Amino acid sequence: MEEPIIITDPDSDRYHTFGYISWWKQEVVRNATVLVVGAGALGNEVLKNLALMGIGNVIIADFDTIEDSNLSRSVLFRSSDRGRRKVDAAAERVKELNPDVNVKTWHGDINFEMGLGVFRHVDAIVGCLDNREARLSINRFSWAVDKPWVDGAIQELMGIVRVFWPGRGACYECTLSDLDYQIIGLRYSCPLLARENILQGKVPTTPTSASIVAAFQTQEALKLIHGMEVQPGKAMMINGLTNDVYTTEYPVKDFCMSHSRLEPIVELPDAQADKTTLADLFTIARVELGQEAALEFDGELVVSMYCPSCDETTPFFKRMARLYEQEQTCPTCGTKRDLNLTHRINGDEDFLARTLAEIDVPPLSIIRARNGDKRVYYEITGDKETFMTFE
Repeated sequence: MEEPIIITDPDSDRYHTFGYISWWKQEVVRNATVLVVGAGALGNEVLKNLALMGIGNVIIADFDTIEDSNLSRSVLFRSSDRGRRKVDAAAERVKELNPDVNVKTWHGDINFEMGLGVFRHVDAIVGCLDNREARLSINRFSWAVDKPWVDGAIQELMGIVRVFWPGRGACYECTLSDLDYQIIGLRYSCPLLARENILQGKVPTTPTSASIVAAFQTQEALKLIHGMEVQPGKAMMINGLTNDVYTTEYPVKDFCMSHSRLEPIVELPDAQADKTTLADLFTIARVELGQEAALEFDGELVVSMYCPSCDETTPFFKRMARLYEQEQTCPTCGTKRDLNLTHRINGDEDFLARTLAEIDVPPLSIIRARNGDKRVYYEITGDKETFMTFE
């Protein structure tokens, strides 16, 4: 039996009109959590749409600050916001649009600084990005924890909207060419950009293309939240010059490096990055996997630096991906220091008393424990209560 449509009072319910939509469930929307990665032109429009529709919880993730060029394309930013963090200005305007929406801001590099568990605990992920590297990261994260995500890209009057769902059609990495990988390596920009524009540092976008693409992205996210059918592995191509809109399907790439899931993921509700030590995690892992269990990380960890000129070793504990070149320089003599790297901790190290945070593990991370062919992925779930807090 179909659920009855509930019509509310338009004078007291801001969501009154949505009640006429047969499939719309305001309670589902109100309880949903959406992660929006990127708070530029696309992100502004997506956030505006989510706010107007009453999405209950929104995480805004971005690492950038506002400059004048953002003001012509970003509906949530004002001239007085110059120099502010994008996430802060966007969150403020979202709350002004709809006080019902709970917002969390996260200022950082999505490639290396957000715990993978965050992606497990949201209902939809919307990528509003201007570079391939971040898209590739989100794609691999979504595959790792089996979550779909909605991608959008714009250039001038052109746009693309795509849903990527692990195991259902092609993923974002399936669409990449050898040239794309070269561009990722050089940290170039948008997937729709001409090479000369990239080299000039220009990102030619308009507020009209941003609003069109973001509208379709928001609709796809709403369909995911409601459990409705989407078309994963396909792209909606929008040509604003000719007013053509068409869909194309990507082939699934054999041996795609993104097609890797973390299984089994074990939640540790009492573990927290700033309190749980490596020794604590070893205790848990060895009960499950045996005394030879080791902890492994996807990237290299800089454990210490050695200056050959000063003959001095300095503990460091920072992931290689977040290491800046100047940090490798010895502050005493200026010599370039040697790095002591590891991605595997065996349990006999002298720093096991350090907390996970002290070795640069972010909240709600997922850490692999292995003993031979046996492996378990531990989520630091105790961080959920503090990380997933909204204002």
